[in-house]
Amino acid sequence: EVGLQAGLTALKTPLCVGADKGQCSVDCPVCCDAGRTLAAGLPFSHQAHSKLICRISGEQMDEHNRPMALPNGSVYSSNGLKAMAAASEGGETVTCMRTGESYHVSELRSVFVL
Repeated sequence: EVGLQAGLTALKTPLCVGADKGQCSVDCPVCCDAGRTLAAGLPFSHQAHSKLICRISGEQMDEHNRPMALPNGSVYSSNGLKAMAAASEGGETVTCMRTGESYHVSELRSVFVL
């Protein structure tokens, strides 16, 4: 049990236990209901480096999978948006996962994180 708690503590962030489950990573064991229960009394991990995770694909965004912004400010990975556009009628529309608004791929903008 101690080993499991140590592992959950290493992964637990404030987003894991936030009210909005939509912000959680699909690959995070702490974000699932069982993990939230087990990690309830554990401290948060210290994260020295942030990772941007796409809510569409669950993949990490980096120089090979660039973050892209929709006109409403929501950010998703280029791979996730390409897959969404390919699955859309006409192959050129993406839909915001938070608001449900649809945009043409020409409206997407690259995001640069320093």
